[in-house]
Amino acid sequence: MRVTFEEYDAFCAATGRTKPDDEGWGRGRRPVINVSREDVVAYCNWLSAQHGYQPVYTISGSSVTANWNVNGYRLPTEAEWEYAARGGILSRGYVYAGSNNLDEVAWFWENSNEKTHPVGLKMPNELGIYDMSGNVWEWCWDWYGGYPSAAHKNPKGPDTGSGRVLRGGSWRNYPQGCRVAFRGDGTPGLRDGRAGFRLARTL
Repeated sequence: MRVTFEEYDAFCAATGRTKPDDEGWGRGRRPVINVSREDVVAYCNWLSAQHGYQPVYTISGSSVTANWNVNGYRLPTEAEWEYAARGGILSRGYVYAGSNNLDEVAWFWENSNEKTHPVGLKMPNELGIYDMSGNVWEWCWDWYGGYPSAAHKNPKGPDTGSGRVLRGGSWRNYPQGCRVAFRGDGTPGLRDGRAGFRLARTL
């Protein structure tokens, strides 16, 4: 699920954190922005505890490790993100998440009025998931790097790197940057008005 300001602000209120800037566009059902990847893993652990799940992340300063065998909330891997964006086993091979017509499924440079919009207003993709193209980039777990030469099942990316993967494009991107195949990255401490996140869980 794409995390909104409404949901993230509850975390800030409960933990005494400063609420992220909304750039003057509004909060509520808009996707949360200006959150670093470090903020995100803290939110994941907090939400897991609220729901009685085992937290995925162990956080020590800026170092974060993941236990993939527990049931708490976490960031999707890049492979999981792309699989979901493409529609999983129901995929119809669209260029964007749910359509070949970007305006049907995404807020991007040509229709966004240069700001975010509340989630769920465009068409969902084949799996019923909204906003995987456009509106805001989404943090993934993986370090950014080249794809391995050999095929891998659900890979988790390189062991180290300087940037973490961002996927999906944003309100500020042209169509090229909103394709399900397009990759971006940012340093883990980056807070940006174009970047938010969605959650995954291991069943």
